[in-house]
Amino acid sequence: MKLSDIRKNTRWYVSITLFSISTLSSLLIFIMMLYMVRYLAPVDANAKPTQVKIVPGMSSMAIANQLAHKDLIRRPWAFLFATHLSGATHSLQVGSYRLSGAMSTPQIIDHLKTGKVVTHQLVVPEGLTVVQIGKLWKRGGFGTAETFNQAASDSKWHLNYKIEGKILEGYLFPNTYQFPDGAPPQVLIQTMLDEFKQRWTTELCEEAKSIGFSKHEVITLASIIEAEARIPDERPLISAVFHNRLRRGWKLQADPTALYGLGNPDRPPTSADLRTDSPYNTYLYKGLPPGPICNPGMASILAALRPASVDYMYFVATGDGKHHFSKTLREHQNMINRIKRNRKLIND
Repeated sequence: MKLSDIRKNTRWYVSITLFSISTLSSLLIFIMMLYMVRYLAPVDANAKPTQVKIVPGMSSMAIANQLAHKDLIRRPWAFLFATHLSGATHSLQVGSYRLSGAMSTPQIIDHLKTGKVVTHQLVVPEGLTVVQIGKLWKRGGFGTAETFNQAASDSKWHLNYKIEGKILEGYLFPNTYQFPDGAPPQVLIQTMLDEFKQRWTTELCEEAKSIGFSKHEVITLASIIEAEARIPDERPLISAVFHNRLRRGWKLQADPTALYGLGNPDRPPTSADLRTDSPYNTYLYKGLPPGPICNPGMASILAALRPASVDYMYFVATGDGKHHFSKTLREHQNMINRIKRNRKLIND
């Protein structure tokens, strides 16, 4: 056989071999793709969501086995292959998830990779104290009030957020929050402090300086306004009364401050309460109390910064959520007597 023929035959065999290998490879890839499409597909299009909890330290294999055990994926190896292919092997996040067998494996991986955990809503209204927020935390099923109070008493918050005083009163901003299942109280506290930090802008800081107040003094006054006000439009008027009294060196004589010093009993103040010694009792001590008595909202903070331009020195609750404002003690006392007479007539 000639050398040219040998070379020709060799090239032919090589071509056939390469073609065969290419065909087999394509066939194998095609078969693997069919298997992957099958094994990455949803397990049951009508499946209901179920709870899955990924804890710290759980391996990808352990996660895959848990998902397979709950009939959320078809094969653990397919899940592992898909996580490796998507680069998510080491980025699956801990937390509680609501997953369903109606989801494909890539969809499940996306939930675990992006941390689409189950969240719970916590509505924190204006005017609550730190202790009351702890009770709200407990009622919401997040944890015990004791653990919340303990977390709130950690001195690190005061250092990290430059908060005056020994407690966080006044700086846990009221709002509606979403928290992942199992979140510790530190997450709520940090989120609320961050919200306050965002709300207390440079412009508000300059406003405080312009009226001769520090941030702590503004929040302290705002907390008293928050505790007194029931009608939104009255906040600037209540603020004006307190500003006028502070300017003249009078005692604020705010009932909520005396009650706060007593641990906030759930009842109207008595004459004995107003005489009980406490640094928070503004019936006994002039000026603002040592710190806020609750956590005010933005409306009360702005009212503390922007009091109405009025000469009122007194106000008294009329019994319908509103207050009557007076410039003189005589007018104020007359209104108090009128309110008492009306109450007596109603009771009789």
